[in-house]
Amino acid sequence: MRARFLGLFALLLACSLGTATGHAAEPDENANWLQLKPLLFGERPIQGHATDVLQLYVSQRADDAAVVPVMVRTYINQKPDRYIKHIYVIIDENPSPFGVKFTMTPQSGRADIETRVRMESSSPIRAIAEMNDGSLWMDSAMVFGAGGCSAPISGGPVDPSLGKMRLSMDNMLSKAGEPVPAQLMIKHPQITGMSTNVILEPHFVRQVNVYYSDQLVMSADVDFTISENPVFRFYFLPDGDGELRAEVVDSSELRFEQRIAVTTVK
Repeated sequence: MRARFLGLFALLLACSLGTATGHAAEPDENANWLQLKPLLFGERPIQGHATDVLQLYVSQRADDAAVVPVMVRTYINQKPDRYIKHIYVIIDENPSPFGVKFTMTPQSGRADIETRVRMESSSPIRAIAEMNDGSLWMDSAMVFGAGGCSAPISGGPVDPSLGKMRLSMDNMLSKAGEPVPAQLMIKHPQITGMSTNVILEPHFVRQVNVYYSDQLVMSADVDFTISENPVFRFYFLPDGDGELRAEVVDSSELRFEQRIAVTTVK
């Protein structure tokens, strides 16, 4: 099941001109990052090239800077005594560099995450894991692309399908006690307010919460950094039959919800 979860992303990377993981890049001296780092993390040390904790997968060159696939693969089992509490995705040169913060829990089972982001100019991208003990671990890569935040949206600002969501699993019969990959798709224009061809008020998803049997699995604090029609792939850990539920709030305080029943097998 994990192989299928990673397979589509691996195929996208293989078809690109090049791929990059953090150990291939040295963006630590980026001026924006040097200003942002103490604001976010104070004086706490950040262990770089931490590929034994997490690994960032991105293409070196973005075919479409408005839709840049990002995958963070982790190597820490999500146990109550030791787990990844947050994953930050930071794009140094973006208008909103700190656009994505995921909160993970032991109920995640695994803290792996996939999504799609916008890039306004070529930039280092960073994935930073914050453990439940407060320690910080980072992987990073340089990605080349431009114009993603100011690109026009594909549809109009008023869409009757706004907020329509699809919540799905790779396998509808899940094994209790084993992490299960799932996907959330949200119909939303993610308007940045920066489009060069028409002036529109910003309107974007800002909060995503996913629960299994009323226990938090994953939450995401996001902004227009996330691409139009957001997609999130993540894991959750079912301990028996239950319900997977997603709740979404956007910047206009519109609220959307989707849920699916989960059946487990021994």
